[in-house]
Amino acid sequence: MNNTELNMDKKYSMKVVSMRTGLSAHAIRAWERRYNAVSPKRDSNNRRYYTEEDIDRLLLLKRVTDAGFGISQVVNSSEEELKNLLDTMNVIDLPIKQDLDQKTRTVANENSFENYVESFMNALEQMNSKALENILIQAETDYGLNGVIENVLVPIMEEVGEGWRKGNLRISHEHLASHVIRTFLGGILASHKTSPSAPNVLVTTPADQWHDIGALMIAVTAASEGWNVTYLGANLPSQEIAGAVKQNNCKAVILSIVYPEDDPVLVQEIRKLRRTLPDNVTIIVGGRASTSYKAVLDEIDALRVDSLYEIRTSLESLRSKK
Repeated sequence: MNNTELNMDKKYSMKVVSMRTGLSAHAIRAWERRYNAVSPKRDSNNRRYYTEEDIDRLLLLKRVTDAGFGISQVVNSSEEELKNLLDTMNVIDLPIKQDLDQKTRTVANENSFENYVESFMNALEQMNSKALENILIQAETDYGLNGVIENVLVPIMEEVGEGWRKGNLRISHEHLASHVIRTFLGGILASHKTSPSAPNVLVTTPADQWHDIGALMIAVTAASEGWNVTYLGANLPSQEIAGAVKQNNCKAVILSIVYPEDDPVLVQEIRKLRRTLPDNVTIIVGGRASTSYKAVLDEIDALRVDSLYEIRTSLESLRSKK
């Protein structure tokens, strides 16, 4: 057996693949889920591993995308086609990172988050609810509230959704994951104490928006920023939202919009909400489908955000206004 064959037999962890390719663990998993860029296998302990061939392909894809191509444009190309494309582009290879210490810290953190995501998914496949709860508790202990929400819970929900769509997970798996995450976040929100003099914010989803975990993440994030949060769950008509805002003297309303992306009724609900709210109440909107409603959100001067980080910065800016 020659050296090439020996290398092909080696099994590499996500950490090694990330270090050798310069891709973050999250990027690698996203390329796997969305585009089937590579297909890692599992060992006898059910841990994912990559081969030398996987690393070579990821390196090629990274070089091509660094040169300006979208991953969706090139992911189905063969290795020979990718190499030919690079030859015709006269691409100059640059070092993956200059700051080796920073690289080590970044990869270590991402890989640690990745370990929690993978442990959660393994426990979910076994329908082990107690293990799922313990994983989230330990992740919060290690990385804090914002770290666990943005780097563990968000990727988990993406993994669960993708697994369900591909048929790798049953509806029962999705329900269990959602229940455990709701319980985890709900416990944090219920135990959070803020000053009575803190500003009030209402968090919910509009009528016929039934996906509430994103809204619950937002509610917990707002509470961690020192706001008094009124969390009303999912599927609330505009008149009920406006009534609760007035009763609680809220300074802002945050809506989570996940699905569908083309609901004309929702457009009317958003307009109606703006008409029925006091002029000094700010509307903030996030969620995967929020981009599709940009026109009406611009029309009513709502703030559209793409991440929990933007939620935090928007609330901080709003709180500083007199």
